[in-house]
Amino acid sequence: MEWNPAVREPYWQGEWDSAEIFSAQVEIGQPKFYTMEMYPYPSGKMHMGHVRNYSIGDAMARYKRTRGFNVLYPMGFDSFGMPAENAAIAEGGHPREITNRNMASITEQFMRMGFSYDWRRKVMSHDPQYYRWNQWFFLQFLDRGLAERRYAPVNWCTDCDTVLANEQVKNGRCWRCSSEVIQRDMSQWFLKITDYSQELLDDLEVIDYPEHVKSLQRDWIGRSEGAMIRFPIANSDEEISAFTTRPDTIFGVTFVTLAPEHPLAEQLVAGSENEDAWRKMRDEVVAMSDFDRGMLKQKVGVPTNHLAINPLTGEKVPIWIGNFVIASYGTGAVMAVPAHDQRDFDFAKTYGIPIRQVLSDGSDGGELKMAFEGYGEMINSPIEGFDGKAGEDAKRAVIEALDKCQSGTGTVQWKIRDWLISRQRYWGTPIPIIHCDSCGAVPVPIEELPVLLPDDVEFTGHGNPLETSPTFCEVSCPNCGEVAHRETDTMDTFVDSSWYFLRYCDALNDTACFEAEVADYWMNVDFYCGGIEHAQMHLIYARFWTKALRDIGLHSHDEPFQTLLCQGMVNKPAPYCQPCTITYHADFEGKDCPECGNTLGMRSAKMSKSLGNTVSPEQLVSNYGADTVRLFILFAAQPEAGMDWSDEGVLAAWRQVNLLHGIPETISKWQGGESSADAWIIARMRQQMRAWMDAMDQADLRRAVEISHYELVKDLNWYSRRGGENPIIGKMILENWCYMLQTATPHLAEEWWSMANGAGLNSARIMPEDLATPVEDDLAILAGEVYLRMFLDSARNTKRMAERHLGQPPTTAIVQTSDEWKIDLAISALRFIGDGGNVKKFQKVLVAKPYAQGEEKGNVVSFWNKKMLPQVFKWSDEERSLLLGNLDEATILAANSNFICQELDLQNFAVWQFGQGEDIGGRGSSAFPLKPSINFE
Repeated sequence: MEWNPAVREPYWQGEWDSAEIFSAQVEIGQPKFYTMEMYPYPSGKMHMGHVRNYSIGDAMARYKRTRGFNVLYPMGFDSFGMPAENAAIAEGGHPREITNRNMASITEQFMRMGFSYDWRRKVMSHDPQYYRWNQWFFLQFLDRGLAERRYAPVNWCTDCDTVLANEQVKNGRCWRCSSEVIQRDMSQWFLKITDYSQELLDDLEVIDYPEHVKSLQRDWIGRSEGAMIRFPIANSDEEISAFTTRPDTIFGVTFVTLAPEHPLAEQLVAGSENEDAWRKMRDEVVAMSDFDRGMLKQKVGVPTNHLAINPLTGEKVPIWIGNFVIASYGTGAVMAVPAHDQRDFDFAKTYGIPIRQVLSDGSDGGELKMAFEGYGEMINSPIEGFDGKAGEDAKRAVIEALDKCQSGTGTVQWKIRDWLISRQRYWGTPIPIIHCDSCGAVPVPIEELPVLLPDDVEFTGHGNPLETSPTFCEVSCPNCGEVAHRETDTMDTFVDSSWYFLRYCDALNDTACFEAEVADYWMNVDFYCGGIEHAQMHLIYARFWTKALRDIGLHSHDEPFQTLLCQGMVNKPAPYCQPCTITYHADFEGKDCPECGNTLGMRSAKMSKSLGNTVSPEQLVSNYGADTVRLFILFAAQPEAGMDWSDEGVLAAWRQVNLLHGIPETISKWQGGESSADAWIIARMRQQMRAWMDAMDQADLRRAVEISHYELVKDLNWYSRRGGENPIIGKMILENWCYMLQTATPHLAEEWWSMANGAGLNSARIMPEDLATPVEDDLAILAGEVYLRMFLDSARNTKRMAERHLGQPPTTAIVQTSDEWKIDLAISALRFIGDGGNVKKFQKVLVAKPYAQGEEKGNVVSFWNKKMLPQVFKWSDEERSLLLGNLDEATILAANSNFICQELDLQNFAVWQFGQGEDIGGRGSSAFPLKPSINFE
């Protein structure tokens, strides 16, 4: 009977809910496992990225439960943010209504997938009982100097009357109205994440993140050791401070470059012919990200017609403004050394600025074709005592000279900047500050939290909706009682995702953000799954927040997430033009490129609405069930790898689910007794369970699913072919298999358990610790069956050739296994190499063997060099294991002669070791370890 997921999957989900088996409780002393996926935004529709991400997390949660861990696996929604506010503007509704509607829809879809979440702990960013703690944390940070208000430049759209994030600025224009974006200095709230720079960097060594994620974080944090050097401006009281990691190149400075936003830039070009060019450059670059600034192909400069003075030599060099200099890194000023920095080299070549080599590149001199950025010896130094110094010695000497003349000092610089959390938006956590003309910025009293978002606001798309609410804005000062104005900035939504994992630990607590004892039991998160796009901001902010709350005394953990898995993208073909390198919407499939006219091909691209190459999980679940979709997703590729969508793959998974569904019924019909195959299937089950557990422990989910849903089916078929039909063994197989089956197909596993008359729910079962522990005879039993299969595969090929030679099917097979000395030679060589021996020296061991003495020495040495030595490195790990296990090939084949006859359709079968009987056909001497000679008659 075919599996009916539309009926059975909801049934088992209801049983899980009734039994509350996924509701986690603190159990001090019991090993815990805390797993979760990154905080999702409630878009209203589940997509394949959701399905893949949560299938991975659910598989890990179910596995750890069955291994006896106390598992916390929660879910919630990152429900604040601009998408809901923009939808409110477009639809005329309220962000809360839109968010709640979306949450209800996607929650229903998640539940239909059967994910084993503890839904009681659901966290929602827009819940006042959640964001009140955002506000409380902010006040704690303010009290400790971690939060402060200062002026900072922002992207401002005059038409929309609002601040824009960098990602909302497209080619210098507002993403919503296309008006030109300008820079404006505004009072903003910052969190001093820079206070934790060194700890954030150091603690990357104690967490299990993918190395490329750690590299991204190291780059974001950006620790640089170097010198801060002050360059006076000629004929001015001003000076330019520039940070450099290469003070050893100071004598090669031929110009100084400022970022367009540098405080001195406007002053230096004011009233000059270059002012308009500077202003145009500044307006072009201010809306760009730091990354894009650093990747600019065209390095553009504006001269200031002012000169800076090298503090060590007194030489005057021109001051330029460059579009590639990043204001937020260092001081926003660069001492340019074109001979030893490629970016400066390209700039100098463009504008005809001198290039002066001051470090030796080991050549004979001559004009540099490109910058030498290595650590050569100092040369051409205008001051004595520097030439010949290199590397750290050279840096140290220059820093000492700068320090002596009070023009610079050695220092550490960080790329990371304080976290700007102010957002001029409605749908976020209100910042709990009241502005009073007399008292300044006054914290909202703790007892008045949460500061709630008002409903009497207007969503027009212009300005901050909070400023339209008089009930929100107009308040009394908590200090003096005078009329005051509430802060209308809301917090960056990254605040919400910086501690939600701590709230999950104690989500039902109405009086505190979480209790320290509870958080310390569950934290830190053992397994965290999410996209690589959050490798920097979210993860760094969450790490900072965890450390800051630790220092407040709220818990005792240094890091939020111990192990991170970044799942790969789900891809599907989309129309693509190779000459134009453009990927088009799915509607263009089979058409010509609108740019160049060439016929479009197809390429694998990330599923996205913009490309129209998405697949509806809802429809798939409706057609095939959640288990089929989960099985396909988990088996299609390793979790970290990108995976290509395949309709055929889904159908194959559906067929496999149905095949699996019928296995309990098949086993229920077994009526056989004990057989020699019983020992093998028992040993094989233990072996497969160990391999499955190893794979799950490594989050190698594809391998785990391959074992639990495919290889075990083959093992069961082999057991049946070997004559196994023992109902007692069948019950054991089902009971143990159910543990493994549930990680990818939990509903089907429950069905199996029910069909096997198991007590309770399979999802609540815990594996006995010794269930997969091998017993004494397992290795020998398994090795024998592996060898038997290998023999049959080889014998079938030989039989086909013999049949063509004989002109009729053979009825008899006579087998001779390898003589003893060849087996000893193979084992000795494998052990010698396994112990680290050099194979070239094995011949010394060989000639000491009894069978390599006298006249036989030459034959044995020749056999080793021509036949055995090449084969030693061709044997697989499995074959090596068989040989090292002292496998008795003849005994195994003799014991299974009847089965061999059955498999090869023979009437007679005989086997002996070469030398123990007549050499039939004269082929016995060709027998090789694991490759006996076979003579068919």
